[in-house]
Amino acid sequence: MNMKVDSQKPLAKGQVWKTRAAHIEIVALGEELIHYKITNQLGTPRVSAQLSGIEAMVNYLKTNEARLARGAFAN
Repeated sequence: MNMKVDSQKPLAKGQVWKTRAAHIEIVALGEELIHYKITNQLGTPRVSAQLSGIEAMVNYLKTNEARLARGAFAN
């Protein structure tokens, strides 16, 4: 499964996505689940580790107009 936030940027381990409210770092991708860390700002010690469905994350990133701040474009 290769879920894309838009036609050019599939999700990949190591990416950091920026929304207005947070930075989301992709830690690992499975077939259906994604493990990620979310912070209010990069470099802050408060990090929340989360597990979610990949499709739910793609929808969240699209809805919140996330931009790729750092990382690879493919797995």
